[in-house]
Amino acid sequence: MPLKLTDADRPSVFEHLKEIGCCKFCAERFSGERYYDNYKKFEELAAALTDVSNGESKPQNQESPEEPSPKRPKLAVEVGSNESACIDNACRDGLLEENDLFNKEDGVHSKDSSGCVACYGLLEIQHLKESFQQIVAAVKESGCVFSKFTFQLSVPVTLELRHHAMVMHLKEKFRESYKECSDIEFVSAKEVWKYIVSPMFADHLGVEFSAMSGFQISVAFPSPNAEEECGFLLTKFPESFPNRKQKKHQSREIFTRCAVLDALRKISDDDFRELYKCPPDRPPKVESKVEVSCVHSPIYLAGRYCKYSRLLSQTPWILNGKRIMEASVQELITDVVTKHIPNEKIMFSSSGREDVDVRMLGRGRPFVLEILKAKRAVFTTSDMETIEKEINANTKDIRVSDLQVISKNMTQVLKDGEELKRKTYTALCCINRRLTDDDVAVVSKLKNLTLKQKTPIRVLHRRNLAERERTVYEMSLEPLEDAEDGGHRFCLHITTQAGTYIKEFIHGDFGRTVPSLGSCLNAEVDILELDVDEIHLDWPPPRK
Repeated sequence: MPLKLTDADRPSVFEHLKEIGCCKFCAERFSGERYYDNYKKFEELAAALTDVSNGESKPQNQESPEEPSPKRPKLAVEVGSNESACIDNACRDGLLEENDLFNKEDGVHSKDSSGCVACYGLLEIQHLKESFQQIVAAVKESGCVFSKFTFQLSVPVTLELRHHAMVMHLKEKFRESYKECSDIEFVSAKEVWKYIVSPMFADHLGVEFSAMSGFQISVAFPSPNAEEECGFLLTKFPESFPNRKQKKHQSREIFTRCAVLDALRKISDDDFRELYKCPPDRPPKVESKVEVSCVHSPIYLAGRYCKYSRLLSQTPWILNGKRIMEASVQELITDVVTKHIPNEKIMFSSSGREDVDVRMLGRGRPFVLEILKAKRAVFTTSDMETIEKEINANTKDIRVSDLQVISKNMTQVLKDGEELKRKTYTALCCINRRLTDDDVAVVSKLKNLTLKQKTPIRVLHRRNLAERERTVYEMSLEPLEDAEDGGHRFCLHITTQAGTYIKEFIHGDFGRTVPSLGSCLNAEVDILELDVDEIHLDWPPPRK
């Protein structure tokens, strides 16, 4: 329900919140301040402190219709005129008081070492300054290139408990104004932190904040002992904490945010006040050291590859720790991509796969690269052309075409209806007798032939035994007149449902594929070479 706090009552609530140990920001939010713009008034001060720490103040507008207050808080660092103006303005406007700044003698943010009763000091100026410095340094050190960003925060789970306790206290202290309020009525400390730091960071690095950005900066704050504060919730509502039961080798977090919130939803106001102090005691300040990581959302590249070698596997072939093949299609592609797009890992997938001794001809086989934790995420058509040309120049075994950046949604095309796709092959075969015109005629009439194929013997060691149906849509035989073999060789041109075992269809795999080409010709037939001529999938589209 909405907060019923009048403008006349707000100052007294604000002062009370400060008296019980709230920092200015928490006093603002528990006084009902929900608007982003009203928190932005603190940006200038925070930016000044940040610029002090980096020694590279940006020009700021120092024009003011009023003279700065003669009273000026002492800072433990030297500041330039721009920073001084920011601080003076903040003091003059009542946004900052002397005890809001860290003291030169004791080196802490306030007059004692206790943190804000509601946020542990996460929103206090000194903590904001020091954590912001670490974030900027970590992002710069990462080497990531980006124009937009968003923050992902990991804050102490006990903030949820203290948030609830503050609401309980206000509902009792200012009953008429707060009696119908719930926890969600007030902006969280996490959101206020973002309100303050996001524009600071954007201005400092000349980038743009966007909640939908694919570049995420994760910031993890030190967490106090959750069991010490939240233990009573576990005792009262054990069912809310599913991770409480775990084996010795497991280390799952018991007091997760979801678990604590679930317990808080269940507990009555009276029980909560009985088991937890409202308002809470002022806690020790959390350390200003934060863990920072930054990462781009996965980048997806699509293209097609042709494979011309019969001694090249599609993916790295490593058996018992030993490499069987010197290279693979995947490595020939991803090694060059990594050179141009530094990353942590690349996932390779394709529309099916060919055996080592099978060539992939025609337009090539569609493939997708999922690039994880790349250092940058924006690429032009020219970038793709450069990568493609280098791949093709490095080897004669493969050729890549139509390399392009795609969205994650587009990758689904590769897997959708996989078994409904069609593929066309050419196989060089031999028969134990001379191929006749009748053989050619018989085979050409076979349309939509249904096969029953058991798992081939050649892959049975790594796949489960199963039987599946596949369809041969059409096929034709092309005799090869050769005096040396007496007409025993021929080419089979065949279009089948994706997933058909072509080699096994030709020779029958000791009766495990029924019918087979051999049974259709009433002869013994074997395969010598196989080429994939076409993957009937018009994807990805030609690169423009």
